Amino acid sequence: MSKVTLSVIKADVGSIGGHTKPSEPMLEAVRSRVRRASANLLLDGLVTCTGDDIAIIMSHRRGVGAPDIHHFAWDCFLAATEEAKAAGLYGAGQDLLVDAPSGNVRGAGPAVAEIEFVRDPRSKDRPAEAFLVFAADKCGPGAYNYPLYSVFCDPMHNGGLLLNPKMHQGLQLTIIDMDHNARDSDRVVRLDVPERGWDVACLLQNPDRFAIEAIHSRYKPDDQVVSISATRLHNIAGKYTGKDDPVAIVRTQGIFPAPEEVVEPYLLGHFVAGDCRGSHVMPLMPVAINTPVAGAFCLPLVSCLAFSMDAGGIFSKDYVDLFGQRGLGRDAPEGPTKSRRVEAPRLRRCDHGLACRVGIHRNRGDTGCARQGVRPA
Repeated sequence: MSKVTLSVIKADVGSIGGHTKPSEPMLEAVRSRVRRASANLLLDGLVTCTGDDIAIIMSHRRGVGAPDIHHFAWDCFLAATEEAKAAGLYGAGQDLLVDAPSGNVRGAGPAVAEIEFVRDPRSKDRPAEAFLVFAADKCGPGAYNYPLYSVFCDPMHNGGLLLNPKMHQGLQLTIIDMDHNARDSDRVVRLDVPERGWDVACLLQNPDRFAIEAIHSRYKPDDQVVSISATRLHNIAGKYTGKDDPVAIVRTQGIFPAPEEVVEPYLLGHFVAGDCRGSHVMPLMPVAINTPVAGAFCLPLVSCLAFSMDAGGIFSKDYVDLFGQRGLGRDAPEGPTKSRRVEAPRLRRCDHGLACRVGIHRNRGDTGCARQGVRPA
């Protein structure tokens, strides 16, 4: 029995021809460092990309917020930035908002999700460790609000809330106010569900301001189920520097929801703030891992990988691409779900025009007109 920390750290540090995808030399610069670190600093690691973001998925024994892990990820992103600069790629180092992080990279630009848990093959409740890693591009942390509310608060969606006695004891959601801009503290509220489910819905209906940051089991309060990178880049930089492109870790099976329960809400194609310049409201498109952003339909993207971890913290030998295996997203055969995601962006971008572009910024200072003192009514 030992504690293992799962860390996912992601950043946009350059891409080919605009916001499309990182180059192979950028990815290899990160992969080579992860391979070397797996001999000492890390237990295991995997490097992926979603859209123009590079994600580093790591297991280790250093704990949440460990400076050496975060500095390692930062150095990986610096190496990728140098490759991007050498090739003249767009947005080199875009998400690295400080010269050097102090302690860890939270608040320095990269998206960070971390969970520490006990890995014990003899555990009655958790002999196996299964988890999902979500990576989103061209959207904010609130993009996960609807799917996670459906999974953890709505028994009409997730029958496990009724059928599993341990899940039936409820969960605690930590919700962060992303408009709170204090440097030394976050403003969060912790709400127990099902008792406070309506209060949760009241907050999460404003995904530009409120987002789920963490979810814990109430059957085993020390067991964290979900971690999300709920930070806002414009709060860090003081100006609009791109969407926040969040990552999420969701532990599954046993006393937690099953993978199919977690991913089913993404079939809907729910609308989120994002897309080009972060200035549209578009349906979230599930995509296979390592998918680039493509042209006019620069939809908000989300990928999802399913892993199992052995007793030594190794997880990368094999995994399942849940949004790539059956053509759920962009590569899906024609049908109602794909039509919704393809037709809705065309209507909103081409027919709705300015109202679509500025609407999501009414309460924020992200747009150029807002920065110049001109705010929509």
